[in-house]
Amino acid sequence: MLNRYRFHSGQFTYDFYSLTISGGDATSFLHNQTTYDVLNMQSGEFHLASMLDPQGRVETYFWILKKTSDYILLIPKRILERTIIRLNKFLIAEDVEISEAILSPWTILLGPKGASYLLDRKHLAFAGDFFEDEGILLQGEIPLSTNIIPTEDIEQWRGLAGFPSLDGEDCPNDIINNHRLFDLTVSLKKGCYPGQETVAKIHYNRGAAYAPVLLKLETKPTIEIFPCEISVHEKKIGKLVGLYEWENHWYLSASLLRDFRVEGLDLTADISTDTLKAKVVYFPLFSSGKEGKALELFYLGCDFFKKDNLEAAEEALHLAIELSPSFADAYESLGVILGRSERFQEAISMMEKLVEVDPTSVMAHTNMSLYLMKLGKIDEAETQKSLATVKSFQKFGEEAKLKENLEKKKQAELEELARREDMFRQVLEIDADDTLANYGLGTIFLDKEEYAEAITCLEKVIEQDAKYSVAYLALGKAYMALSQKDQARDIWDRGIKVAASKGDLMPANQMQSLISKI
Repeated sequence: MLNRYRFHSGQFTYDFYSLTISGGDATSFLHNQTTYDVLNMQSGEFHLASMLDPQGRVETYFWILKKTSDYILLIPKRILERTIIRLNKFLIAEDVEISEAILSPWTILLGPKGASYLLDRKHLAFAGDFFEDEGILLQGEIPLSTNIIPTEDIEQWRGLAGFPSLDGEDCPNDIINNHRLFDLTVSLKKGCYPGQETVAKIHYNRGAAYAPVLLKLETKPTIEIFPCEISVHEKKIGKLVGLYEWENHWYLSASLLRDFRVEGLDLTADISTDTLKAKVVYFPLFSSGKEGKALELFYLGCDFFKKDNLEAAEEALHLAIELSPSFADAYESLGVILGRSERFQEAISMMEKLVEVDPTSVMAHTNMSLYLMKLGKIDEAETQKSLATVKSFQKFGEEAKLKENLEKKKQAELEELARREDMFRQVLEIDADDTLANYGLGTIFLDKEEYAEAITCLEKVIEQDAKYSVAYLALGKAYMALSQKDQARDIWDRGIKVAASKGDLMPANQMQSLISKI
């Protein structure tokens, strides 16, 4: 059901407390007190923000809506009092006025077609991200001719996006790094707010000990009460927060220990008296922007086409083009489907649009030639065939030039490898156990496809420093290149544990991805 709103639009109304922050220092006050970069907000924008204590713990969160020179804060009902206390706590001599809070309805409009309902600009409206999607906030209960999102779908969307509760019920009294509010509200490039030093230190060191992920399951788990603990070998590794169904899968939102927070990891854990088998999935689950959604629809259309469901494929591809008007592959695929349905004139029109977005397309002219032949327009078909031939030769010329440039680049890379290899060998002549030099030389051997030599160097790295996580990644690749899959899997399994324990999630995720392909 969510796709109806994600790919089109939907709305719901919710009651928030709103108050206005005004005065000459309103911008600097909010910028210095919240986690979000208020200085770079534009008029008509909104964004979720948090306020922290000096230890980096969440005190409150709300939406900041920027008007021309002042701001509206939308505050969840259950955390109004603490928000007002927090706002006044650091207000000393600033030129800032805080109005009284008023409880009133606001309309939340979601989806890529939402903006079309605001062309008349009759309502006070703000644009931003809501539920990790394109959102518009409108003051009041606005009757729009779009789908009303039911309460159960709102909760599903909120949970799968990892958004905090709209009423503030689950506002965490914990370090923000441990929660989705870190991803949703913290601007890492700004400073100047209470708790910033702690937040940055945790993030740039090893990351949060516990942080939110989704656990994907094939069948519904037997969990009735949330939150509940999750453990491995009787050791607590986190807690489960909620359960949601999406496209024939079940997803548990969880706060998971760093060691197990590796995307794609197959996790076997215990909950109460039951065993849970799940795959770790990172937030956000959904594509948010128009381009991401268009790609999602393109693959959906291709799947429908493979199943010979041409009507559904056509609908998905039309919508992909609507979201991304320059999506060349979608035009080509849609033209092929129209041709398959013997709607040749429509197929020709689609190929003409393909030429507009991709003037180099050979297939546009090739397909037009075929469809024109079907319509008995022989001369026009021959013209298109000639254009296809001309563009093919042009592409051959471009490819030859590209090949020449690639060969030059490869030669330069080989010269650089030789320089680095000589440097590492000089270091190893002085200290044969130097880990950096052995790792560097090992990766060079890997690039040169000298896998046995790479293994020798990289194994020495791990012997000297068992926590050198990227060495496991490279060593596994060397074993895999020699078709020694068991050794590669064993090395990567060990490496994932090492990397996850250090917070090195990039090599951990790469190793997990490589294991999944064995």
